[in-house]
Amino acid sequence: MKKVKRMIAVFLYLLIVSVALQLELRKLLNLRQLMLVVAGGMILYLPGMDWKEWREKKAPDYGLFARNILYASYIETFIVLFFMLYGGDENSVQLQEQSEVFNIRTVMKNIALSLRPLLYGICIWAALGGEEQRVENKNMQSEQPKKTWTVQECYERFLELGLTRREAEVAVQVGKGLSNKEIAMELNITEATVKKHVANIFEKLAVEKREEIKERLL
Repeated sequence: MKKVKRMIAVFLYLLIVSVALQLELRKLLNLRQLMLVVAGGMILYLPGMDWKEWREKKAPDYGLFARNILYASYIETFIVLFFMLYGGDENSVQLQEQSEVFNIRTVMKNIALSLRPLLYGICIWAALGGEEQRVENKNMQSEQPKKTWTVQECYERFLELGLTRREAEVAVQVGKGLSNKEIAMELNITEATVKKHVANIFEKLAVEKREEIKERLL
């Protein structure tokens, strides 16, 4: 559903730009060039296709497909421009020896029309592959190892968060998962004192559960 909305958004933007710049939208459309871009994207997609997922009828990798379409549009644009300037395209300016006057305006017009495959590739990538970068960034973030805090680093961090020295010591022990009784034995204080410190820690760190104390280090 998101991809359909993005395709509609891309088309709407093209329409707005065309109207604003007083361009004919039909001038931007060449069905043959568009089909070649899509076909090129499919051909480039095949080597990286997961055939196991295809056999299991899973959804294709639209991000990879869109990226290959973009690559195909680069290739097609280069070829179209090459043959247009070389004189091999039937719709291009034919630079005949001795008989035809060089027309820079016509040449520029044909160059502009030759850039349409690149437009198709960018639009398709924007419609189908726009989420790709976000997913990659999310995966990279999830793969990053979480910071391992030492006892001293935890202690200093709790001090920075406004705890007293004793409260920071108690908070470190709570982060280890110790109970109030175990903390009292570890710090050689009474259990009632530990409870008081824990209550103060909850208030200063604005937490409601013991598990949330360690999360405040982040």
